Amino acid sequence: MTRLAAAVLAALVAAAPQAFALEPFKVYDTFSDPSISASRWSDTERTRSIRAGMLQLVQRSYGLGTSDSGLTFVNWNENLSNPSAVTELRAKIMVNALEVNTCAANASVSQSRARIIGSFFNVGTPTPGSQVGDVLAQVKLTRFSNSTDPAGVLRVQGIVSLCTSSDCNAATTIGNIVDLGTVSVGQATTVQFQWDQPSKTFFFSRDGGAFSGSVAYPDSDASPPSVPFKQLSTRLDLPSCLSAPRVTGFVDASFDNVLVNASAAP
Repeated sequence: MTRLAAAVLAALVAAAPQAFALEPFKVYDTFSDPSISASRWSDTERTRSIRAGMLQLVQRSYGLGTSDSGLTFVNWNENLSNPSAVTELRAKIMVNALEVNTCAANASVSQSRARIIGSFFNVGTPTPGSQVGDVLAQVKLTRFSNSTDPAGVLRVQGIVSLCTSSDCNAATTIGNIVDLGTVSVGQATTVQFQWDQPSKTFFFSRDGGAFSGSVAYPDSDASPPSVPFKQLSTRLDLPSCLSAPRVTGFVDASFDNVLVNASAAP
């Protein structure tokens, strides 16, 4: 037993230098900064919750740090469960807070917005999983990085677009952008769109018709969209930045009093 104990002790002593060769711990993050660090973590900040009787979507994301050109597009949304039946959508939206930032070496225009949006038809032959040819309509409360409006002022716009890439990050605008005025951060506004298929027209309005407009289209609308959806959504367009810290964008928006066409209501 004495010889065995001695052998065990000798083995432990021999292994001891290896244990002491391990690196000491060093603090990685104590989360004392106001936002998640893009240099330490790969995921960004997103919340989807009911607060004070409203749906709240909060999104902070970062652009890429690999070049000084191009944009990254990041969506955060809540989807309606039966999108194909929805041809009209109305919601009260309030942007609680918003940031639009830039990279000095990147000329791309960044954008932060809250919106209602949906797909309605495909102008050709739908391809499962690809949005190419899908036609989308949306009303957005938005601010661009090159805006000349006073701080805290957002543009309200109605837009119809045709997807030209599989993820619809590339798209062309059909007709004109409908100007629905402006709104301030912290100010609620009710926006809506309606699709009238027989007249091939999308109608947009805000606050009971205080602002309104329409967009007509010439394309065939006989085919369903490849990717059917209707959403309450936030979206950030974030410029890539290699020559400086990665660019952040932020939007905090509340949605309430959501209405759809009567035949699509649950």
